[in-house]
Amino acid sequence: MAPYLPEPPSSLSGIHIDASTSNSGSQPSGVAGFLSAQWTTPGDILSVLLLLGPDIVQRAVAQLAGRSVTPVAFSFGWVAYAACALISTFGDGRLMPDTDMANTNVIDAASGHIRTTSNWVLGRLLRDEDDRVDEDMKHEQNHVPPTAVPTTVPTAAKGASEEPLTSVVEKPGSRRPEWEALRATIYEVDKEPPCPHGVPTVDLVWWSGVVVIVVELVVSIIPWILYKDWGPFLIAAAGNTLALVSASLPQWRAEKWSCPRNGGATVTITQGNGSRHAIVILGQRGEGMGLDLEILARGTRTAASSLATKIMSVLLAFLWVVLLINVSGLKENTWFLLCIGALGSTQNLYAAGVSRKPSALGIHLKHLETISDKRVATVLRQVEEKYPMVGASLVPVFFPGSLRAKGDDLEFWRSAMSKRMAPNRFGTRVDEFLGVGEIQAE
Repeated sequence: MAPYLPEPPSSLSGIHIDASTSNSGSQPSGVAGFLSAQWTTPGDILSVLLLLGPDIVQRAVAQLAGRSVTPVAFSFGWVAYAACALISTFGDGRLMPDTDMANTNVIDAASGHIRTTSNWVLGRLLRDEDDRVDEDMKHEQNHVPPTAVPTTVPTAAKGASEEPLTSVVEKPGSRRPEWEALRATIYEVDKEPPCPHGVPTVDLVWWSGVVVIVVELVVSIIPWILYKDWGPFLIAAAGNTLALVSASLPQWRAEKWSCPRNGGATVTITQGNGSRHAIVILGQRGEGMGLDLEILARGTRTAASSLATKIMSVLLAFLWVVLLINVSGLKENTWFLLCIGALGSTQNLYAAGVSRKPSALGIHLKHLETISDKRVATVLRQVEEKYPMVGASLVPVFFPGSLRAKGDDLEFWRSAMSKRMAPNRFGTRVDEFLGVGEIQAE
């Protein structure tokens, strides 16, 4: 017996379902459709990009901070940076990053104290000066050790005549500069600086932020004019406003130059043994002028985050999250936002990595001379002859196993070290009594 199949209700008999039109025509189908839609309006990726690269943003702000306004453009990474800054503010209380120049040493010429610093300003000062020196040394002659002697090597066959080793000595008449084992660049604190000490000068890097911010706003206006879409302009304007406020917090300036500004001792900045460059800065403590670089090196006066800084960090982090939510909701003309973010990231990368002059770092110096030679000991002697105590303070730095000398050099260093070890207004060196057993009061 055939199964009973009920007839459909008469009310539904006129309804015809077309499977070909059941899906909305606006929804992509297949891999090709999804890829086409993503490349047409890449909206989802924007919210992800805003979370990338917080370290670049932090370094860009660290480079440009120091004046009332710090022009760092809105870019990818700002949302993630705001979260990191919030953690730092309530953690160690620091906004400034550590230097990316490892083993930066600051040596006091008078005391000989060596301080390994992580200060951003001093690290960048040494890095940028080293870059300029490396550029000068690019075309120098080959390195020939001062103790090198002509030598020969035997050929593979037993009893064969010896062949001379290929010489690396430069040909006579070469126009290339001689090889330098060490270069000491001598500066003094500028007595007539273009800005107060601890305030950076405005250079091309600073202006790049202003230019890129203006360009971003111009780009964001284009969809408003063409398509009546003011969403990109809202994001660009809000993002740059938050970036300017975040980068211009007074805490940045307080941390960047956390040291007295009434003069300091004569110091040398170098990476020490193996390095080919040393920066000597003649202090003006007696005249009460310049930064105290010794204290800056240790960061002992770094100001803790104030209550206002903590409140602003919380508020800014909240507003950055609000901006991220708004960006993820935009579905039209998102290519303009990608262009804006790319422009800002380019400016951030440029500001974070480019070399700058010392005055742009807030350290105003006047170049006096450059001392160099193919032997490190010769450079240290010349420095000691012109600037007493400076060369002697660098001997244990560049010769940790002790410098050996003979003849005239021996007499010179004996006299220099005797003066260095002599009692001064602070008293007598107690290391003279090491090995005696007990320090006797004088």
